[in-house]
Amino acid sequence: MPFPGDSTRPSRAECRPVSAPNPSASSRLAPRHWVALAVSVLPLVLYAASSLREGDLPLYFRTARAFLDGATPNRDFRFEYPPYALLWFVPATWAGGDLRGFILAFGLQLTLFDAFIKWLLLSEGVRRWGTSWRAWAPLAAYFVVSWIQSVHYLKRYDVIPAALALAALVALMRRREGWAGAALAVGTVTKLYPAVLVPLALAVCWRRGAKPTRALLTGLVAGVLPLVPLSFVWPWWQFASFHVERGLQVEAFSAGLLWAAHQLGLAQAQWVHAPASYELHGADAEGVRAVTRQLWVAGSLLAAAVSVRAAWRRPPVHIEDLARLALVPLTAFVILNPVLSPQYLIWLTGAAALALLSGRVGPSVVLLVAAAITRGLFAGSTYSKGFQPPYTLLLLVRNAMVLGAGVAWARETWRWGNPGIAEHPEAKDAPAPTPQA
Repeated sequence: MPFPGDSTRPSRAECRPVSAPNPSASSRLAPRHWVALAVSVLPLVLYAASSLREGDLPLYFRTARAFLDGATPNRDFRFEYPPYALLWFVPATWAGGDLRGFILAFGLQLTLFDAFIKWLLLSEGVRRWGTSWRAWAPLAAYFVVSWIQSVHYLKRYDVIPAALALAALVALMRRREGWAGAALAVGTVTKLYPAVLVPLALAVCWRRGAKPTRALLTGLVAGVLPLVPLSFVWPWWQFASFHVERGLQVEAFSAGLLWAAHQLGLAQAQWVHAPASYELHGADAEGVRAVTRQLWVAGSLLAAAVSVRAAWRRPPVHIEDLARLALVPLTAFVILNPVLSPQYLIWLTGAAALALLSGRVGPSVVLLVAAAITRGLFAGSTYSKGFQPPYTLLLLVRNAMVLGAGVAWARETWRWGNPGIAEHPEAKDAPAPTPQA
């Protein structure tokens, strides 16, 4: 369904490649694709239905229960998330009744978003490569990594904004600019981080013309418009104060370096259980935290500028091109952050899987492996007391892999914006994407 103002799509005849006599048929999901999709989702469904996980789920349940009982967030109780997050907790709270029922219902709700992500990945793969084996690469990679991440995957709600951000990228490449804007807006008011993709989306639409830009802006405004009446009954903006007060989370890039220095006797830091996570405290930690925040803001802005420059000079042609452009600000936002919770890598894995469709796959493979080995940080019993040297080394390696992938994408994106850079050979060999109504 088109969003008001979405740009006009080219006809199928205009997009029909010479090498593919019936591209529309090859781009549709066949029965084998639906079977594979069901198989990829089934393990997570069984895990959600059979295990009693907690993590942040009791907090979600208590806040949604209080909201349903008539309490006002950030007035009667503290709510540490953007306002739309609470609305995602309410259906499972209402349906589940108690905490155990909520965990089951919310887990199944998350599997729906997981299925949606996998459907997007498989659809885009088939749309780009038809019956080629490479069409399966995004789904296969995401399936493996998400299953390994399942210990975090179903204990947090991050898969919801991850699905919205990925949907925004797909909608943008399919010239559904209005829906892309709406998805980015809802994702931002759910978890904030999709906001780093807004400048890139604006650059892409601006190059397409006034109508696509208006459609994107209309979608963005429509997505945040409910905040206006909400402001009269709920001081939703106060959630930001919680995050301003947070310390240096132990898994952050700079925290890993500081903890390694502490173990070598070069610095002093205390491993402390703070209200929201484990943090490093002490004079050295405060100094590192202050510098990290400045680098985070500056690095995120610089990364966004690099992706905007590339999109402005040379608009993305394929979905994997846009995925790489998006991964530059996303990766900077994650790896430079003074808070790097394990589920944050979920924000990156969908776009990294799409980037496997053509071009250099090394950075995507490195990022996906980094996301997978994150589970190893919690394999022992030392997380609550402080990482022992082997776990510190694993943390440093994981963070270096994420940073390295981000730098590689940034270099590739910078080159993408330079004139005269040829398209990836693999991208030329792929069938042309088939427009979808």
